[in-house]
Amino acid sequence: MTSAALASLRADAVSDWEPCAETFYCQEHLYDLSWQDVDLDVQRVAAAPFGGPLALMRDESALTVVRSGAPGGRPVVRVFSCSGQLLGSFLWEGAKLAGCGWSSELELVMVDVAGKVVFYTVSGARSPKQVLVAVRETVWVVDDHGATDQPLPAGCGGVAAMAVAPNGAFVALACNDGRLRVMTSDFSQQLSEFDSRSGVPPACVAWCGVDAVALRWEGLLLLVGPYGDWLKRPCQGAVAMVTEVDGLRLISSGTCSLLRRVPDALVQVFKPGSTSPAAQLLDARDLYDAGSARSDKLLRQMAGHLAEAVEGCAAAAGLDLSITRQRALLRAAVFGRAFAPSVAAPLLRDTAQRLRLLNALREPAVGLPLTMPQLQALSLPVVINRLVLLRQHLLAYRIAEAMGGGGQQEVLLHWAAAKISASPAVPDFALKEALAAKMSKLERPKYAPLAAHAQSVGRRSLAIRLLEEEPSAAQQVPLLLSLAKTAGSSSSGSAGAAGPGLDEAGGPDDTLGRALLKAIVSGDPDLVYLVLFEAYRSRPLPDFWKLVSPRVTARKLFVKFTRLKEPELLETLYVTQQLHQEAADLALESALRHLVPHSAAAAARPEEAEVARAVSGLQAAAQKYTHCRDAAWQSKATAEAAMLLKEQSKLERDTGQSLFVGLSLADSIATCLRMGHNKAAASLRRRHTPVLRARAVTRRNPSWACIKFAVPEVRWYWVKLGALAAAHDWEGLDAWAGERKSPIGWEPFLQAAQKNGAPREVQARLIARMPDSRAKADAYEAVSCPREAAEVAAKLKDSDLLARIQGAVSANSSAGIAIAQIRERLQGR
Repeated sequence: MTSAALASLRADAVSDWEPCAETFYCQEHLYDLSWQDVDLDVQRVAAAPFGGPLALMRDESALTVVRSGAPGGRPVVRVFSCSGQLLGSFLWEGAKLAGCGWSSELELVMVDVAGKVVFYTVSGARSPKQVLVAVRETVWVVDDHGATDQPLPAGCGGVAAMAVAPNGAFVALACNDGRLRVMTSDFSQQLSEFDSRSGVPPACVAWCGVDAVALRWEGLLLLVGPYGDWLKRPCQGAVAMVTEVDGLRLISSGTCSLLRRVPDALVQVFKPGSTSPAAQLLDARDLYDAGSARSDKLLRQMAGHLAEAVEGCAAAAGLDLSITRQRALLRAAVFGRAFAPSVAAPLLRDTAQRLRLLNALREPAVGLPLTMPQLQALSLPVVINRLVLLRQHLLAYRIAEAMGGGGQQEVLLHWAAAKISASPAVPDFALKEALAAKMSKLERPKYAPLAAHAQSVGRRSLAIRLLEEEPSAAQQVPLLLSLAKTAGSSSSGSAGAAGPGLDEAGGPDDTLGRALLKAIVSGDPDLVYLVLFEAYRSRPLPDFWKLVSPRVTARKLFVKFTRLKEPELLETLYVTQQLHQEAADLALESALRHLVPHSAAAAARPEEAEVARAVSGLQAAAQKYTHCRDAAWQSKATAEAAMLLKEQSKLERDTGQSLFVGLSLADSIATCLRMGHNKAAASLRRRHTPVLRARAVTRRNPSWACIKFAVPEVRWYWVKLGALAAAHDWEGLDAWAGERKSPIGWEPFLQAAQKNGAPREVQARLIARMPDSRAKADAYEAVSCPREAAEVAAKLKDSDLLARIQGAVSANSSAGIAIAQIRERLQGR
């Protein structure tokens, strides 16, 4: 860059600067607006901050020529980008408009005189905070909790216009007495007052950043600083003013410009006569490009301020709107960075990246003229979201890709949804392939939101195809259920050609089956239950079972739930589907459930009424088993269980002891014997029981036969022996042992007596009933009956055994003398 070029660049930078006290303000041109036939004199304008879109609507208070063909004279709202490109339009069908503006989510908010509020998107589609209201001599603060009266200073004559600062901390009031008052947002303190000396109130009041307030009259724009300093600029024609965080956007019928306080970094570089390090570094770079040795001299002079100079040039480049000056400042910063290693390396890289982004956003085709402070206030994710709303998907995707963090997913989802809405004539299979080709670039693409959008626009078949690509079953299943609900009442879309490789979406049963399969594969029982409940609610019982029964997991979960919560439903299902075995098993389980005590206490017993219900249930289960193939044993066993339970209930009533219900037949007999109810025990042993005959039985004419509780003799002996021994009824045990020969032998008698601590005499009598054997002799010896043991040994003619027994006792004792005599008798033989 030559010296002349640098001088021209400096002059161009300061040519629009105007001083206001110790600061400078400049109005920089942004766009020549590309709209046609727009006259702001007869239009109401609502502009969004941060370079946002403009909403234009005919001003109903102004005289306007209404063109033929207008629908009933109703106004049309048009939405333009900041560069004047049409984004969308719609017909305002509400009452007379009271006001309109933009929300922080970039939604157009329109309020009519009746108080009705309607939201619209940037494209003009209808979408399914604190407000300040000036009323005469006061200001009302209205929020969700109510309205608060904020009285104004006496003599102000009321408020003609007001504006809230971008940071929400201050409120500017243009009063009817011609004065501008700035107060804190809670109206507790007046910060400044300025007399405009005008008898006509301003047409509009707006903040220029947070440093100044702009008041507009016809042909005049007055800028008032914080200390009463002011700056006057001409303002021809109608102008809309939009407050920004660092300035004021001015929109006329043909141009868009930005009025702002010149940032300090730019003043330090471009102010005439500036000797700041940044200004000197810019000169040094210019001299270096010219090949002058003075460049080295300048660098040496500012050696201690090189880092400051580099940072100043980088900051100025970020704040300047001219690409030419940005490039010159960045070249100077890079030049100084080579001699200032203390400057962080990412500084220049980040500044260059942000400038590339800002310059791309300022392109007329995008129409989002953000400055560096505005970008920092919005943040990159919000910028990406606004680009998406403006349908600038490619730029939004590239920005999201550069910054990382997964923003590409949201951009592609919005693009895909817009493509679905805009492609009604594209076949479903072709559109799905086109969308999948783009979404596959993501690491974990989400197809469920696209499927939901496809369903909302009537593309049911496309929605199902997209759901096939969704990896999350938790997202798939609810949408498939929603699609199944609407299957019978709506078609799958005008362009739902099936295409190769996939049949049509099918009816609700097909969609439900698909949802059930996805839920089962996911392994999440909650999802399976979700599908089951929806299918049961919306389908007849036979159709429901036809859907569920082939799928083992679903069938088991449904049976588990209904078995615990709705056994009557499960029984009805089994009966209607002629599942006799399952119905009988369920009846048996339901009958046994009555025996579970309601109380959790350890000693809790089922009530008598519950026992009666259990008996009835067991009898019903036994009858159901007769309808089953190869279930004769189950029928007999269930009937016997019913009779046993009935007998146990009778025993409890007779004895007054709640001990029998729930015991087995053997335990019931043993309990009777221990309690001395021998007749009851004998009755249980051979009890006549009505049981359904297994053969020659029909459902309408069941045949009954009488059989007995057939307790075998051996089992009876074991049960009675255990009961008498446990009860220490040694006399009864001894008497019973003497009645007849034991079918189980006598050793079990002796073992039971020994185990339960029977007296020696009882054990000896039981041993005496044993046949002569070496074991009998050992048993006698074990209970200290050596003489009887010797007699057994003598009968067995076992000299060795006899000698061992004799050796175990004293020779002079009576037992020893008796054994000696037995031995002599044996030897004499």
